[in-house]
Amino acid sequence: MNKIQAKLFMMLIGNLLLGLAVGIFIIAELGTDPFATMNLGISATLGLSLGFYQLLFNALLFIIIIVYGRHLIGLGTIVNMVAIGFIADFIVYSYNQLNVGQPSITVKLLLLLIGIMIASFGLSLYITAQLGVAPYDALPLIIMKMLNESISFTKARLAVDILAVVIGSLFGAVVGVGTLLIAVSLGPMVTFYNKCISEPFLQRYDVLVAKNKSI
Repeated sequence: MNKIQAKLFMMLIGNLLLGLAVGIFIIAELGTDPFATMNLGISATLGLSLGFYQLLFNALLFIIIIVYGRHLIGLGTIVNMVAIGFIADFIVYSYNQLNVGQPSITVKLLLLLIGIMIASFGLSLYITAQLGVAPYDALPLIIMKMLNESISFTKARLAVDILAVVIGSLFGAVVGVGTLLIAVSLGPMVTFYNKCISEPFLQRYDVLVAKNKSI
């Protein structure tokens, strides 16, 4: 496996884990990440599956990225905008087929924590691969560009996330302790995974290339 193949592997596994995590958040019913919160609320109101609605909305965001942030587009952008919602739909559908009934609050909290760990690792792999930015994640970068970087990425991302949560809640999506925990914990945990797993995994290929050149 060369470095390009390693990046593709990280991007694909990262997106798979993100979809799995969103499915787990939905099952736990304690709140999801801001983007999923908005999409769950609107898709339920329209009577559409999360995967189908999210694909439609991501297509709209993709047009905005083409106009204002074409350099952010990569293979990872396409995979992310198409796969996450459908993977989450499949996870929830598979769980419902088990007919295990409503999980206890303890199980829900455990699922939430597991989901956060999976989402953080998936996001770390996806980001480190650097094969394109997800449509939703590109919005703060585009806002910064349109405002001539007069605001920081943190403020732009916070504004986008708050708007997404408000819209989701207006459409009846669950906004709970999970929404807050996800928002607070993803950043530090992604940083941890970046330093301990994702970046060292890619750096090993740089070392291999350097050794081959020296031979």
